Amino acid sequence: MNKPPLLQVNNISKVFGATPALSDVSLEVSEGGIHSLLGRNGAGKSTLVNIIAGIYPPTTGDVLFEGRDIRSLNIFTRQELGIRLVPQHENSFPDLSVAENIFSGVLPTRGGLVDWKQINDVAAEELAAYGLAVDPRTLVRELSSIDARKLNIIRAMHSGAKLIILDEPTTALTNRERAELFTFVRELKARGTAFIFISHYLGEVLELSDAITVLRDGRMFPVDTSDHVSEAHLASLVAGEEVELAHRAIDRGPDADGVFLKVTDLHGDNLEGVSIDVRKGEILGVVGFPGSGAREFCRALFGLTRLDSGTITAGGQKVALPSPERAIAEGISYISYDRQREGIMPTFDVNENIGISSHAGKLRALGGFVNLALQRSLSEQYRQALKIKCNSIDDSMDSLSGGNQQKVIVSRLLNTDPRLLILDEPTVGIDIKSREEIISTILDLTHRGMSTIYLTNDYEELLRVADRLVFFDDGRIVTVLDNTDITIDELTAIRDREKEAV
Repeated sequence: MNKPPLLQVNNISKVFGATPALSDVSLEVSEGGIHSLLGRNGAGKSTLVNIIAGIYPPTTGDVLFEGRDIRSLNIFTRQELGIRLVPQHENSFPDLSVAENIFSGVLPTRGGLVDWKQINDVAAEELAAYGLAVDPRTLVRELSSIDARKLNIIRAMHSGAKLIILDEPTTALTNRERAELFTFVRELKARGTAFIFISHYLGEVLELSDAITVLRDGRMFPVDTSDHVSEAHLASLVAGEEVELAHRAIDRGPDADGVFLKVTDLHGDNLEGVSIDVRKGEILGVVGFPGSGAREFCRALFGLTRLDSGTITAGGQKVALPSPERAIAEGISYISYDRQREGIMPTFDVNENIGISSHAGKLRALGGFVNLALQRSLSEQYRQALKIKCNSIDDSMDSLSGGNQQKVIVSRLLNTDPRLLILDEPTVGIDIKSREEIISTILDLTHRGMSTIYLTNDYEELLRVADRLVFFDDGRIVTVLDNTDITIDELTAIRDREKEAV
């Protein structure tokens, strides 16, 4: 007799008020299997996994786990059965130790007191068993991004997880860290752990998955993985239409004779003598591991990390070491890699989020007031130009999908009329259609003369858009190359070689 699938979702539908979120969705996950979910933001992925985890009840349909109907079970009972959700955003306790996080909520006691020896000893055994080489007494905030992701999975395994739902687990990880995480997941898969894997990165979905389901507007589109499946095919399924990947036009490059930004001998937070020019209309791609100085360089130009010395010239004029206010006044704008903490104002509406950075600039009216009519007019123009999906510019930011939130952030910075746009992981965690719309907007503006510094760990994306590549390590620029017929493998080899040489 064949063993039933670990998880069976049969004909699930979900309606919120009068709005259908899911319609007749079915899927199966086998023991030791990896089933990926793809879809644009708002396609229904989060609703489906919340139903599986027990956060939402389905409107109709069945959920079976190990052959048992679990529709009536709450999230805590489902966790006891072995269903664990590892969300995209950090859910650990950063100021507690690794061991305390593993045992969170169930600290063993002895004689009425917490048994710290048992906690640390057992945690050390589990860390060793799962290949995470950290001291169990280490505070979680001191962990690297990849070790923090692994810890979240180990916490789930400690609690007896049989099915782990990974929601965008590779967000903001480097290519090397992604590969390390995938090795970790495959090792657990080999032991029988099952995974539901949610990602916007089509390449990693194809690399990791046993089965793939695309959700679009709440409806399912199973992918036949028995034959070769291309990223282009997945992209068209996700978007519901053919998606053309944006590329830098060879004949529309930067002004070779014009330099907008000139940086000379910058010293500061993890920066040691950095010098580089950024040409008018150029897209300068930035490559570097965390702590290499790549992100610190981007943030320092906007005044978000410390600069001790050096000179910065923008548009031919020497400028003081920047603060965000001064940077914006000089025509320099920055998009943070952390949209939730440094990008959006979630309780403000779309109109306010777009206009806020221009209140001291073109939106400033007589007497220091804000020209609210002009702000609404410009916000509406950006809503249409970037195809921001919302009912109106009066919608709150936290009602928008991640891709549309990112479009609002891009609109805010473009509203400041920047001459240099610094992009730090501008498309992380957003769907492919929104990604290409944002990239196309940036390419169009650089063709008109705006300069761009582009930092991303998505090297396929970087090679599509960058004119030059600058490699950072140990706070220094170690290599600068024209982006001419460079492959991802070659880029990675250069990055690793320069790392070893420093």
